[in-house]
Amino acid sequence: MMNKFILILAVVGISASCYGNPIERIVNGTNANLGEFPYIVSLRRNSSHSCGGSIVTDRCILTAAHCVYERYLSSLLITKYISTFRDPQDYSIQYGVVRISNDDTNSIDVEEIITHERYLLGDYAYSNDVAVLKLATPIEFGENVRPITLPGQGQAFQEWSDAVLAGWGLPYTGGSVMQDLQKVDILLYSDDACETAHNSMASRLYHVCAGVPEGGKGQCNGDSGGPLTVGGTQVGIVSWSIKPCTIQGYPGVFARAANYVDWILEKCSG
Repeated sequence: MMNKFILILAVVGISASCYGNPIERIVNGTNANLGEFPYIVSLRRNSSHSCGGSIVTDRCILTAAHCVYERYLSSLLITKYISTFRDPQDYSIQYGVVRISNDDTNSIDVEEIITHERYLLGDYAYSNDVAVLKLATPIEFGENVRPITLPGQGQAFQEWSDAVLAGWGLPYTGGSVMQDLQKVDILLYSDDACETAHNSMASRLYHVCAGVPEGGKGQCNGDSGGPLTVGGTQVGIVSWSIKPCTIQGYPGVFARAANYVDWILEKCSG
């Protein structure tokens, strides 16, 4: 029971109190330049930023399943969770910008949500945390707008490689969504180090971890669904993290993109 309680506190989408002084930006990132991350999008729910995502094709966005999937208690008297897909009509994406807004600048409505069929059905927390979004109209590609480079199916990456995370998420637990896109340099953890840090909650079957050993750099609420890249190739999709954000000893957890490439391309082309 205690492990389940800890897990609920751990997910990216749930806020908690911040210990100590807040760390500035993504956490501890810097402003990104226009065109530096031409594949990133802001996923908006009712015109407000809720998650990140990456462009796969001009009509298809990659994000995390938990960004578009809802769990709620069915009763105050019966502890039973009900899971449901959210309405795609509530969502839009904003692309080709580093400063997000609530207006219609570079905004396209989401037409269809496709979450992985085995989301939450694996043996580990937030397994198969992957979704694609079909857009109502195509994105117009240009100098500052291009698709992400996906890895090969099952492709392995060198452990402790330099990685880059970008997003508009909170600068610290309990903070506010950033208007300006943030970026931070972190490290891709080895599978052994990832599983040791999270007591096997993060499995190499589903996840990769990234952060820095000293803590203080990485993802927070609002970065969910966004891309983690190594050498310009997407290796991860922001899934969850222990709170407070970027606490030392607990790297961020990402859906392992290379495990889902065939699924992503199939759903995007369908």
